[in-house]
Amino acid sequence: MRYLLTLVAALVAVMPAAAQPVMRALPQAAQLQRDGALSSASQRPVILFFTLPGCSYCRIVRHDYLLPMMRGVREDEQPLIREVSVTGEQLLTDFGGQRLSESELARRYRVSMTPTLLLVNASGELLAEPLLGGDHPNYVSLLNRMIADASQKMVSKRVRLRGSDHRE
Repeated sequence: MRYLLTLVAALVAVMPAAAQPVMRALPQAAQLQRDGALSSASQRPVILFFTLPGCSYCRIVRHDYLLPMMRGVREDEQPLIREVSVTGEQLLTDFGGQRLSESELARRYRVSMTPTLLLVNASGELLAEPLLGGDHPNYVSLLNRMIADASQKMVSKRVRLRGSDHRE
């Protein structure tokens, strides 16, 4: 009887965790033009995460840094992270509406190593220096600072485009 009570208690303890879906993969780059519109409307940069199948550092960045950034956050507040395989032949739509493969997008951005994170604006223009590799000390704080700086650049550019020299 005691065994049964212990088993029931253990099952009840894990039920809330099991009830919430666990994100195991990042969204793949597919409709970057649509992602650019989301980026513009929300003033959030698009984070392009360039990976290579079997890359251990890519797996670390994905599971230890990027996926946790998306957990427990409303979808409209999540970072706009899109994964791109540097060897992928899956077709996607770029920020300008052109169809090309993942590997062609990687070549366009001159991605030469994985993992590489690029923060881009709604037009696909770089907002920061690429974040290369996955073994940086304080990776999360570095990435958060990059996202904040990129977001600020997007807000500043929007103010200038409205015909004002005022920066917020």
